[in-house]
Amino acid sequence: MDKEEQTDQNATEKIKALNEIFEDVISDASDLIKDLYWGVKNYLLFGLITVLFGFSQLLYNVDSIQEQHYVLVFIAGALIFSGAAQIFNYFRLSKKYGRLFRAQNDLRKT
Repeated sequence: MDKEEQTDQNATEKIKALNEIFEDVISDASDLIKDLYWGVKNYLLFGLITVLFGFSQLLYNVDSIQEQHYVLVFIAGALIFSGAAQIFNYFRLSKKYGRLFRAQNDLRKT
């Protein structure tokens, strides 16, 4: 078996494996989109919760902040920043997959 036949055989095997994967994806596409949708929504939910925890950390420890215990300010700032990053990811992913989500909604209506 020469080298060209061997690469053709490898390519054929790869194509068969990819076809099986794509068939599974196509058959589970609706569930996949639903999971993706709720995964994106989780970014917003947990981002808002984290931001609220950050602000509650600031408000709860106002007296400690006045005594110059800045570790609490750092913790609150880190919570607010990480929550804001999660909310940003929600909007980024919503924009990226928005067309897919709208198509799923249209298919569900029909």
